[in-house]
Amino acid sequence: MRRLAMTVGASALVVGSLLGAPMATAAQLANPAPAPAPMPTPERKPVQLLDCYGSTGWMGCGPGWTWRDGWRGFACYPC
Repeated sequence: MRRLAMTVGASALVVGSLLGAPMATAAQLANPAPAPAPMPTPERKPVQLLDCYGSTGWMGCGPGWTWRDGWRGFACYPC
């Protein structure tokens, strides 16, 4: 009797897995929809700081430097 129960249980597991296999692919699309094209980004103009025109600036910074509050505090920073 125990052997019969094990045989029926094992065959039920095998038959159940075989019957569920065709259902697993039922939701897959044959040809997936293409991804939408990315939106074009507007081109930005380069930023030119006002103190970076080649003079020493109002705080004595050299050409290509500007006076501002940065990570070191108020100091000359490159443009």
